[in-house]
Amino acid sequence: MTLRTILSALRRRGWIAVLCAAIATLVVGAITLRSKPSYTATATVIAKNPANATDRPLSFSDVVASNTVAIRAIKAAHVEESVDQLEASLSVVAGKSDIYQLAIRDTDPARATALANAVASESTAYYQALAGGDTASIQATIAKNRADLNQRYLDASQALLAFNQTHPSVGRDSSLGAQQLALQLAQQAAGQAVLNFEAGITQGELAQIATIRSFEAHVLDEAAALPTGGTKLTRVAYAGGLGLVIGLGLVFLFEYFGRAINKPEDAEAYLGAPVVGVIPSVSAGAMRRAAGGK
Repeated sequence: MTLRTILSALRRRGWIAVLCAAIATLVVGAITLRSKPSYTATATVIAKNPANATDRPLSFSDVVASNTVAIRAIKAAHVEESVDQLEASLSVVAGKSDIYQLAIRDTDPARATALANAVASESTAYYQALAGGDTASIQATIAKNRADLNQRYLDASQALLAFNQTHPSVGRDSSLGAQQLALQLAQQAAGQAVLNFEAGITQGELAQIATIRSFEAHVLDEAAALPTGGTKLTRVAYAGGLGLVIGLGLVFLFEYFGRAINKPEDAEAYLGAPVVGVIPSVSAGAMRRAAGGK
């Protein structure tokens, strides 16, 4: 199409584009005014999942989408929400360096913020629990075992000292000597247990801590609700522009596929015969003026 043809088509059928833009603006404007605004709250989480950890395959995205996390998050946020509703409003986007963005979309900004923060907190805790526990509980277990063994050694040593003080002449009594030997063996066994614990058991539990730390998950940034989709005026303007574009497309489609013959060349191409003459278009007023002048 030439520029002249395009301008001619717009003059004749430009009302189609204007009508489409007006309809789109009115429809979207009515829907926008009647609908409640939507808000999105996004929390950022880092969840480590080493590539070489084949013995504990875990996917943080699957953990976030689990029913367990949904139930715990609803309880923690203290909101009226079903598991299906929460899962429908939740989206998880995986970024680089084990960073995930957990987004909740809701018409209530306070509820969206509370649920997003609750999901982030509960999912990181559940992720570490599935990986084998948390380092704090393991360190507490180590401290308790160490304290128990030290107390055992202390009790055995105090029992031996008390026996020696009570029986200074233990060497002349064979039965007392046997009791002293038993107390000495108990003290030595308790001391060896302490040494074995520090050398062996602790190393294994520290290795477990190192494994769990490779699956650590933390909340990097708490959520704050923000409006979704821009302002109402922006959405209406976008709808009007889209309607105008669609209308212009319809204008050119009608022009391209239309069968109207507006030029002599079109008649020749359609009939396959040359044009002998052209009857000019004359208005009724011109014809009356012409008739009155005779």
